[in-house]
Amino acid sequence: MRKVALLCLLAVLTLKVFSQNKESFGSIKGMILSSDDQPASGATILLTGVGTRTVDASGSFEYRSVPPGDYILEISFIGQETLKKTVSVKAGEATPVSVKLGISSLLLSEVLIVGNKYSITAKKQSSSVARMSLKNLENPQVYNVIDKELIKEQMAIHLDEAFRNVPGAAPAKTGAGIPAFFSRGFTTSDNMRNGMATYFRSSIDLSTVEKVETIKGPASTLFGGVMTSFGGLVNYITKKPYDHFGGEVSYTHGSFDLNRLTADFNAPLSKDQKALFRINMAAQKENSFQDQGQASTFVIAPSFSLRANDRLTLRLDADIHQTRGTASTAWQTGTAINVSSYDQLQLNYKRSLIDNSFAGHQTSANVFAQAEYKISDQWTATTNYTWATGEYNNFYMFTNTFLTDTTVARSVGAFAPDKLGRNQVQQNFTGDFTIGGMRNRLLVGLDFMDQYRNLKYSTVNLDTVNTLGTAKDVRLEQLEIRMGSMSSPLSLSRQRVYGAYISDVLNITDYLLVMASLRVDRFINKGTLNNLTQKTTGNYNQTALSPKLGVVFQPIKDKVALFGNYMNGFRNVANATQPDGSVSSFDPQQANQWEAGVKLDILRNKLSSSVSYYNILVSKTLRPEIINNQTFTVQDGTQRSKGIEAEVTGNPFPGFNFVSGYSYNDNKYIKSAANLVGKRAVGAPRETANLWLSYSLLKGDLKGMGIGAGFLYVSETYLNNINTFTLPAYTILDATVFYNAGQYRISLKANNLTGTNYWVSDGFYARPQKPGNFLAGIAWKF
Repeated sequence: MRKVALLCLLAVLTLKVFSQNKESFGSIKGMILSSDDQPASGATILLTGVGTRTVDASGSFEYRSVPPGDYILEISFIGQETLKKTVSVKAGEATPVSVKLGISSLLLSEVLIVGNKYSITAKKQSSSVARMSLKNLENPQVYNVIDKELIKEQMAIHLDEAFRNVPGAAPAKTGAGIPAFFSRGFTTSDNMRNGMATYFRSSIDLSTVEKVETIKGPASTLFGGVMTSFGGLVNYITKKPYDHFGGEVSYTHGSFDLNRLTADFNAPLSKDQKALFRINMAAQKENSFQDQGQASTFVIAPSFSLRANDRLTLRLDADIHQTRGTASTAWQTGTAINVSSYDQLQLNYKRSLIDNSFAGHQTSANVFAQAEYKISDQWTATTNYTWATGEYNNFYMFTNTFLTDTTVARSVGAFAPDKLGRNQVQQNFTGDFTIGGMRNRLLVGLDFMDQYRNLKYSTVNLDTVNTLGTAKDVRLEQLEIRMGSMSSPLSLSRQRVYGAYISDVLNITDYLLVMASLRVDRFINKGTLNNLTQKTTGNYNQTALSPKLGVVFQPIKDKVALFGNYMNGFRNVANATQPDGSVSSFDPQQANQWEAGVKLDILRNKLSSSVSYYNILVSKTLRPEIINNQTFTVQDGTQRSKGIEAEVTGNPFPGFNFVSGYSYNDNKYIKSAANLVGKRAVGAPRETANLWLSYSLLKGDLKGMGIGAGFLYVSETYLNNINTFTLPAYTILDATVFYNAGQYRISLKANNLTGTNYWVSDGFYARPQKPGNFLAGIAWKF
């Protein structure tokens, strides 16, 4: 009885204390409405130090048991400016809050259903393109942005699929299948991640990507010569953690036994939302459309951020991509064929002439760390570090060469193994200040990169087969027996780059600004060590200067901008041993671009456009020259690439979005080997055009239903440097139907509706691409 009485007494005391504690807290009850007095369902509410809430279907939200005091309430909605409101909470009282957003219910519905792509494509402000915060109309350079909403709508899976939305970009694949594209007459194959170096030896899965940026023209001034081409570069921005719990799980099934599962999970790690965590994962299996070929991939990408205090923010993220499967066949043509185009060769489009036993392993990994410190209201210091590796582990690449119209020589290149790595450290100081009444945005940076490659590569010629008959079986075991008797050296190479750069954007007036930039690079090639002979060859050092100038004039502030630029790019050139035994040292190859155009951002940021003309002269190119009946290497070759590019994107009325582009490129070798003078660069198309349209219903019983359709056109390209053999022009038509129902999204996509047979090239190999195929997906958001 005493125990029962004691328990009863404790219960009473507990209830009394709880009641007293409850009375010492307050609460907040609020209503969020659109500008036309409709519930702003889906808006996010953040109460500093307490947590987040989501506005329900009636427009309401509530915080219970809030300690008394003054708080900042932040109301945010996708694509809109965050509103802040001060609220006072008193003990035992409910504080009412009523907020009206400056956006209508129809536009709120559009953002929920369609996403944020019209906002991003119209404004496309980027801190990566110029390494400082510049609006699109303030930047005297052309760049393009493909955001995650457009990627999701098009059900794109790999990075090269996103390139279809870039004016002038013709998708390509490198020798082993790494994503690449042609831009302004040159191929771009190295892809940057968050503005820093990568070393991918696998495809890049878009499940980890927030948006894709393509920067046009020579871009060595800020990014160096190791990672950039003369036509531009690709920089993809990875998904970062945000300040409330959420995520998405999706499943996709498609043609050729495609099965794909993705997961995106985000959660704050602390109540004050200072520590945040997010992880993205994807697993996929798919067979080739051809009679042989398959691949299994897995991707995992964690990301962590910590706001240590009001000045310091730390970020750490990583991704690991693994692929196990066969490489797509790389096709070449010999000199004895009698046809002039790839579609005229005698080979069934779905025949691969490979075997599934040649399954290799590809791995890529990236680690990115950043410390951002706000020194003052005008200055910020950012320290970046990246570690990037790629690896081919027993990777086998079939290279099939047409000797005649009906005979093919089969060979296999074996990477066993190929290990690559890049370490990059970068320190940037950015300032925004006024001198003499003129605004300066200044960037000062230091850059160091250390890269290596350990390669063991063997080529085995297998046999010759007739494409009109049966082909002999070939197995991995046969290759291994042949390789067992070969002696292939392991080559170890290493380079280091020390760079420094400065860039200033000066507002002479509110309507006129100029940009001046300069980079200096010291490239140290430590050479390549042959582990069998223990000899090192190819070591050399070079120094390169890369200037950049730009001007922008806005006759109509924040709506129309006339721009022009001079940009420089460079590429390091190794020494050459001449026929007489002498060794020639060379300067870096140079590319100088002049460009002028106009940018528009009109209809209240709902229509964005740019049109530009560029002229790129590449000089100091190596070429052969006959001297005293011997072939020497000289450095006075030149190449010119010029053309126009146009892009128009927008959201002219609610629910409707479009992305479109066109390019024309004329390039030729001016001074080169005798048989190349006047010829066009291999793989570079003369014309490209792209268009994507989509429309979503924003009200009614079918609210959330949408359709999209578009095309990509690429003109014919040359597959040999003497311009006698071509890859045919192609047009790809795609269409999609989707339904966004709150937390659910159902999608159906048809790719290559006309079943066009087409090939892409990296300027050396050709690869057949997927015929007509479909994708069906379902996603659940939480």
